[in-house]
Amino acid sequence: MPDLPARPASRIVVALDGPASSGKSSVGSAAAERLGLRFVDTGLIYRAVTALALREGVAADDAAGLVGLVERVALGDDGAGRLARVMLDGEDATGAVHTGDVDVSVSAVSRVPEVRAALLGRQRAMVADGGIIVAGRDIGTVVLPDAPLKIFLDASVEERAARRIAERGLDPHGDEANLVREQLRARDAQDRGRAVAPLRAAGDAVVISTDGLGFEESVDLVAATIARAEAIPAPPAVPAAPAVPRRPRAPAAPQPPAKRNRVIEAAMRLDNDQTTLVRLMALVSRIGARLFANVRVEGLENVPRTGAVILAINHISNFDPVVTGAWITPGLRRRRIHWLGKRELFDWPVVGWLCAHCGVHPVERGTADVDAYRLATRVLEAGCVLLIFPEGTRSPTGELQEAKDGLAALAMRTGALIVPIGVNNSDAVWPKSRRLPRPFPRRTITVRIGEPFAADRLVATGTDRRAAKTLATTAIMSRIAAQLDPRHRGVYAAANREDVPPEP
Repeated sequence: MPDLPARPASRIVVALDGPASSGKSSVGSAAAERLGLRFVDTGLIYRAVTALALREGVAADDAAGLVGLVERVALGDDGAGRLARVMLDGEDATGAVHTGDVDVSVSAVSRVPEVRAALLGRQRAMVADGGIIVAGRDIGTVVLPDAPLKIFLDASVEERAARRIAERGLDPHGDEANLVREQLRARDAQDRGRAVAPLRAAGDAVVISTDGLGFEESVDLVAATIARAEAIPAPPAVPAAPAVPRRPRAPAAPQPPAKRNRVIEAAMRLDNDQTTLVRLMALVSRIGARLFANVRVEGLENVPRTGAVILAINHISNFDPVVTGAWITPGLRRRRIHWLGKRELFDWPVVGWLCAHCGVHPVERGTADVDAYRLATRVLEAGCVLLIFPEGTRSPTGELQEAKDGLAALAMRTGALIVPIGVNNSDAVWPKSRRLPRPFPRRTITVRIGEPFAADRLVATGTDRRAAKTLATTAIMSRIAAQLDPRHRGVYAAANREDVPPEP
């Protein structure tokens, strides 16, 4: 991503409110990126205080103790204009604020009036330079009541629950999905009924309902609303409260900020062309893989050379990404493969740089399900090639495991073609129980690539969305099974047996 333009102090301040899972963070962040604005989700501050309280053993009803933690919390720029890096006592603790314990406790901490008062000046100080979208639940009513533009992003609880369930790849009829619905309803009642700063739209807010809208459509609406408001002279940004001193800049993380920012910016780009570095890494991987195994690839011509493509692959060994990336990359000619990787990879000086320039995109741990789905959608909507292991993790037995329906939902949403790929015998070369591959005896790994297909053509017209994803998932996995030797087919062994190729 290119450097953001300079932001004059006269640029607009946007207060973006809405209920839980309404899309404030994702939509607001995308709109900010499009318009060259900064972005901050104030919920991160409350999560940071909560994480620190859990670490220090401070109870949620200890108001004085919680207020004492506020000065130890800071937000830093992630290199893309978002104040999304959480610093606790000067150390990067971004992953620590998205744990299950924080999810359970943050609401109780955010209800404490003394905590909200202590953070009020901090939140107002963030907007002093203008050019920012501030997301939360009381921004337009309490934090920035004089903001030039207030937007309330809303959606029905059914719509918000459906999105969260899809993002997490849950069975819509399962207990986990029902729990998501119950938690959202309870959070809505809690936020709207609390005595301090209850959730509600400001009287002069622009209310945008996103029911029935896709992610990009929601971003378009928010960005257009902000663009129209910026064209009209607006009052100056709300100044920081004079009685609250500005917090000194938190110490930098071990990685020099400028270098880290450049790496992350490179990783967020969606370059589709193969570079010399990409081709070189594929060559090095092929040479390395041949030290341990003979690799045979069948059906490389089936990988499309244009358009959005999902490479759907079984996962039985750490060798799988090495082999598939190394042998499929040359067949793509000018196109590169895109991958999703944990954010920590990009903090390693050499590894991070290589990942950022070879098609790997960062996902924060703790929010991996949500971030992965959004990143995958972004990659495919840009017409790129994305590699996915639909089982989600390596199989301990070498057999196909039951897959969730996240891949089917992603394919049907983006219209991407799916290429089923079966990797055979890689678990014999590098079993899950070993740290390194077995050099002897040399075994043969066979990679079979099936013909591409569209997920939405696997189900009958008129099938409801829930059933369509379930049917499509089974069909996708059975086509992967058709590329596998009998011992790898697992729970999909009986499906579409006529498509299974003869044993070599």
